[in-house]
Amino acid sequence: MPNVLKASLPRKLPVEIAKLLGKPQLWRGESLEQYEAMLLGIAESVGAKDVVDWISVRDVTYHVWDHNRLQAIKADLILAKQIEVIEGLLKTTYGPVGPSQAMTYYLSGANNDARLWGIDPETSKKIDAQLAARGHGAASVLAKAYSMCAAELQALDKAIADRELRRITTLREIYRRDDFLARRLEKASQQIIDGEFSEAE
Repeated sequence: MPNVLKASLPRKLPVEIAKLLGKPQLWRGESLEQYEAMLLGIAESVGAKDVVDWISVRDVTYHVWDHNRLQAIKADLILAKQIEVIEGLLKTTYGPVGPSQAMTYYLSGANNDARLWGIDPETSKKIDAQLAARGHGAASVLAKAYSMCAAELQALDKAIADRELRRITTLREIYRRDDFLARRLEKASQQIIDGEFSEAE
């Protein structure tokens, strides 16, 4: 999950507030520091002052965090499938000549190159050009990757829409008791989702 906030609140959640809010339900590998940075950034931007404000901030923050984690999963899924497609194409359209080299490349070289394609821009550019020259452009690679995980992507889209509905429902509840806080929470959380929140306003 990207660290998108630069708030001037303390970089550590105050102990008394942390006890009040409870431990966030993070998934293995997720960063508590990044979650707390998001929480603190939103709290500062809306001017959280009392217990009710902090609980509202926590609820909205978790909806945003959950939304963003699913977007990240979606991106990682399509990338994983693109790497599979690239590996398959490399095995059949690109590799050193000669029986022994070809077999070695088929067994491990194509896999290594495909993984490098996923993480190294220079390797990606080189392989893209080589595959495009053989009639396999970036769009066709993406289309094949999408077809391999279309059902999973649709399920993720549904889950993301569900998270957005939960955020909206929570904001409606906050609007009923504090219009000013709700408006600021809505703005801050939407900016994070849109990737526009960089500092507290």
